[in-house]
Amino acid sequence: MTRSGFTLIETVIALIIIGVLLTLAIPRVKDQLLRESVRGARRTMTTHLARGRATAVHRGCRAVVHLDEVTSRVWVTACNLQGDGTDTVGVVDNLGSRFGVTWEADGDSVLFTPQGVAFAATSIAVTFSKAGFSDSLEITPVGRAVW
Repeated sequence: MTRSGFTLIETVIALIIIGVLLTLAIPRVKDQLLRESVRGARRTMTTHLARGRATAVHRGCRAVVHLDEVTSRVWVTACNLQGDGTDTVGVVDNLGSRFGVTWEADGDSVLFTPQGVAFAATSIAVTFSKAGFSDSLEITPVGRAVW
């Protein structure tokens, strides 16, 4: 009578090999997740810049992308569609709690004209960091995000 299956020794060797592979792979996966958090914050900042430009053009008025590094928040304001004043467009995004990053910016806002062009004297450098990983974004004087 023949038996099919694995012996105890074969199963233990397979588990040891899997354990070694996991100990090698887990730190790399963890590093990739940290890097992706930083990149995600950078992409979100770029999205807010695009929203600011599109809102200015769509509404035909100035729109401002606010950068508050103290509270880690980014948001867009523009003229109110139904009268005087301004309103917040989209969400107030807290990059610190959403991605777990800290960031610093040279400026506190980007103003877009109704033609969709930013109005700034100099570029704004934004640096995102988390657990030793960092990434940067430059907002040019015309409001374009470059990384």
